[in-house]
This record gives sequence, structure tokens and C-alpha cells, in this order.
Amino acid sequence: MKNFKKVIAFALAAIMMMAMSITAFAEQSTGSATIKVTNISERDEKTELSVYQLASIDTAKNKIEVVDWAKAVYPKKDDNNQLIIDVDALNAAFEAANPTAVKKAESVNGADVEFTDLAAGVYMIKVVGKKVQYNTMVAVAYTTDDNGNYVATTKAVEIKAKGSSNNMEKKDDDGLVRAGQKVNFELKSTVPYMANKTNVEYKIYDRETNLSAPEDVKVFVGGKEMAFNFGEGVAKDGYTEYTMDLTSLVESGMNDQYAGKTVVVKYTATVIGSNGFTNVTYDSTYDKDENGEPKNPPTVKGWPADITLIKYAEDGKTILNGAEFEVSKNGTVLYFAQESEGVYNLVDEKADGATKTIVAPKGKVQIKGLDEGTYLFTETKAPEGYSINPAGAKVTITDLSEDLTNKNTITEAQKALLSQEGSINDTKLSSLPFTGGMGTTIFTVLGVALMALASALYFATKKKASVN
Repeated sequence: MKNFKKVIAFALAAIMMMAMSITAFAEQSTGSATIKVTNISERDEKTELSVYQLASIDTAKNKIEVVDWAKAVYPKKDDNNQLIIDVDALNAAFEAANPTAVKKAESVNGADVEFTDLAAGVYMIKVVGKKVQYNTMVAVAYTTDDNGNYVATTKAVEIKAKGSSNNMEKKDDDGLVRAGQKVNFELKSTVPYMANKTNVEYKIYDRETNLSAPEDVKVFVGGKEMAFNFGEGVAKDGYTEYTMDLTSLVESGMNDQYAGKTVVVKYTATVIGSNGFTNVTYDSTYDKDENGEPKNPPTVKGWPADITLIKYAEDGKTILNGAEFEVSKNGTVLYFAQESEGVYNLVDEKADGATKTIVAPKGKVQIKGLDEGTYLFTETKAPEGYSINPAGAKVTITDLSEDLTNKNTITEAQKALLSQEGSINDTKLSSLPFTGGMGTTIFTVLGVALMALASALYFATKKKASVN
């Protein structure tokens, strides 16, 4: 019994010692922290986030220890001896060291991301999207307790993702376009983070070639419609540039409340001429090349189709000159303006020089500025000595609208489909029969003789009647 009591006493003593040691260890623990990243743009379906250790807590010395690769650049002091974070230097050191991430996560459609169970310390956060680029961010995830010891923050450290530049998006609703067609456009940008910047500016630029000024402009910021519009166009070398000034969204008084919000601009423009269109968009966050031009701005184009009709004789080889035609589509007669001999551009019927008659002076006629569909060429005047072909000629442009929409390049095969050729044959008029051949002489003589005999009988009868 005494031995049993000794065992119990020893066990209780051991438990007390373990409890005391656990308490001591708990006092040495700095706990765990949580970092929450918000304001991620929904423009990217998936955005990658990575957390890297920048500094940790040496619990034995109660000291903050910066990781080796960052010691030379973090933290720094400015001219006033104030601690600052030199992001450019930090990024350079990061690229050189290529450290391993402590944790990684993915944001879907702009959802917030939380990194939990992080040791007390300082962390660098990298956020990478395809359409939106972000500044490097630093999160301090420690504080001090009542005893002056460094410990993890008990409340989640919230970091707002700071978009620095955009890969803007540009869309059109038709890539195979006719002259005079209205095309709908949509562009997307992200309001940049402008805090601590001296020159605050946020503008969207739209460069249009062979397009009218934007019409019916609607602007949405974070899903809410706002009253912005494009200014007057400025004619430049080969295009007209329109500017939308959104600087009011990023001015200091706004406290970055719109930073990271998606900007959607919708408008309509009319295709001018028969050479298609080019539309380029960028904003003030874009990097520029040595010529001051934006690097890799989104570009969409629209392509027109054309048809060449060749006029042949009935042998299908001899080209006939001077035929005239009218062209219709779905029963509607189209109007054209002459560009050069035998070349015509589709225009509105009220346009200067508009005509519904096109001429093939050298056996060929080309019409330009067309879209998909079947075109009927009706011959209204045949070449001299030939009859009009009442059947006319039909030529079809394949519908490539879907294939060419939101594109800035075209394949050779697609080009071939947009330039179609047709033909129409005429029959030579029949010659009148020759009336002076030998085969008709006998009939002529007999006819004259009969007429003479009839005349003689008539006068003889009349004379006899007179004598009586």
C-alpha cells in the first residue's frame, strides 16, 4: 500500500511538472496570424496569390529577424530617418533570390482570400492576374503583448490588393462588316490604386480607324452606371483618338474607394468606307515604348467582303465590255459610289454620287464593302450586239462573322472567302436574213408579172364598161 501511495505521489508530481512546462512553452509561443487579401478584381476568373516570409520573430531574443535575401533592402529609412518600404528594391531582391512561398492560394472571380496559421512576422504578398497586374504588398502580422514580447496579431490583417496596371479587354459584336454598318463595342479596365502617387491620372484612350465617333456611350464602375463620356476626337496619323477622363475616380479625396473596381464602357460606332475598321484601346496605366506608344494594347478589327463579276460571251471565254448591272440583296436594290473604273463601294442611297447602276467597262466590275449573304447581279444593259441575260448572276459571301469577331488577324483562307468571283454569259443577237439572193429572184419575177397582169385586166375591164 505504501509503495502504491509512492507511485501515486510520483505520478502527481510528474503531471504538475509537465503542466508547468506546458505553461512555460505556451509563454514562449507567439501564436498564429491570419492575413486576408481583399479588393481582387473579378475581371480574372482565377488570380494567383503567394505569401513569402520577409521577417520572423526570434522568440529567444524577442527580436525581429529579416530573412537573408531581404536584409539589404528591408526596411529602409528616408531622408527624414523614417522607415519606408522600397518596393522596387524589394522586388529586385526577390527576383534575384527566388524564394519559396510560405503559402499559395487562388481567388476565383475576385473572391477574398485568407491565409491562416501564419507565424508572427512580416510577409510579402504577390498577386498575379492575367488581365490585372498588382503592386507588391507587405503585411505586418505581429504586435507586442503586455510584457513587451512580440506575438502574432489576434485580429486578421486585412490587405487591399492594389492593381497597378491593366491588360484591358476590347470586344466587338461583328467581325465581317459592311460599309455603313453600326457595330457595338465593349471595353473593360480596372480602376488603379493611386495612393501615394504625385501625378494622379486615370484615362481611357480609344483609337478608331474607319469608324465614326462613339455613340450611345454607357459607363459602369463596379456595376453602377456613372456619367462619363468620350471627349472630342483628335485626328492623328491614320486614326482618330477619343479620350475618356476618369481621374475623378482616383483623386485623393476618394481614398481609393474605387480602386480595383471594374470599369465597363459600351458604345456604338458606324463603319466608314469599304476597307473595314481597326479599334485600339488602352489606359493611362499602360507602359509605353521608346516612341511613346502603348505596349500591346488590345485591338479588334472588322473586315469587309468584295465581289468581282466577269462578263463573258456565250463561249465562256470571250470577255465583253460595257455591260451594266443592278445589284440587290434579299430583294433590296443596293447603291454604290464609283471608286475607279469598274470599282464601286457600297454606300447609302442618299450619299453623294450614289447610283444603283454599275458598269463593267472592261468586262469586269467589282463591288466592295459587303457583308455576308447572297448578292444578285441583274443585267440592265448588254454589250453591243448581245442580248441581256435575264437570269442574272448570284454570288454568295460566306458568313464568317463569328470567326472574325474580337480578332485582330485574319488567315489567308478567310481572306479568300471574303473575295468572291462570279460570271455571267450573254448570247449574240440573231442576224436578219439576206433578202437579195438568187433563190428569191423567180418569186420576184412572178410577183411582178402577176401584178402587171392584174393591172392590165383592171384597165381593160374599165375601158369596156366605159364603151358600153
